[in-house]
Amino acid sequence: MAFADLLAHPAVVEELAVRSDVGFLALHGGLEPGTAELATAAADRAGASCYAIRQPHDLKQHVPSVLSDPADSPCLAAFLEHVRVVVSVHGYWSRREELGHAVLVGGAHRGLVELMAARLRAAFPDTPVEHDPKVIPPKLRGLDPRNPVNLATAGGVQLELPPRLRVIGPVAERAEAAPYRGPTALLVETLAAFACEIDA
Repeated sequence: MAFADLLAHPAVVEELAVRSDVGFLALHGGLEPGTAELATAAADRAGASCYAIRQPHDLKQHVPSVLSDPADSPCLAAFLEHVRVVVSVHGYWSRREELGHAVLVGGAHRGLVELMAARLRAAFPDTPVEHDPKVIPPKLRGLDPRNPVNLATAGGVQLELPPRLRVIGPVAERAEAAPYRGPTALLVETLAAFACEIDA
C-alpha cells in the first residue's frame, strides 16, 4: 500500500500538534503498538510538537518510512516545516532474536544520536542501547535522506524499541503487562527530558 493510499483509508487517523521546534514522530501507530502513544505522551510532557499516524491494529499496512512522502500529507509537511529536530519513534518485534531487547538509536544527526544513547543508558542501565550503525540492521538505521526523521532542518534521531518498552495505551491494560508499565513510563520521562534539553 502506498503512503497516500494508507492516509486515504477511512480508519486511518493523522494527528498533528504544533508546539516547540522539537517534534516527535510516529509513522506506524497501531501497526507498531505503543509507538504513537509514546510519541504523544512525550510530546505532551515536553511541550513538543507531534505528528502521529494511527491505523487499526488489524489493518497491518507497513509503509516504509522512506516512502512516507510529505508531499502526500499536508499535516506531515506542516510538521516538518515547523520543527528543527525530530525524534521518530518505532518498534521492532521480539522475534528478531539477534537484537535481544536492545534499544536501537539511529538517524543521520550523529551528535543527537550519541546524546540520546547516553540519556537512555543512564535511564536504563540494564537495557542494551545500540547506536553504532554498523551493528544496527540496515533497515532500522534511519540514515536514508528520504526518511522524514532526516528532513527537519537539523535532522533527528530514530528510535527502534522492543515490545517491553512500548507498554502504553491499550497494551498496558493487559495483566501480563504490569511489570513493564513502569519502564515505559520512565521512557516517556526520558524522551521528554531529552526534548526539553535540546530545545533549551
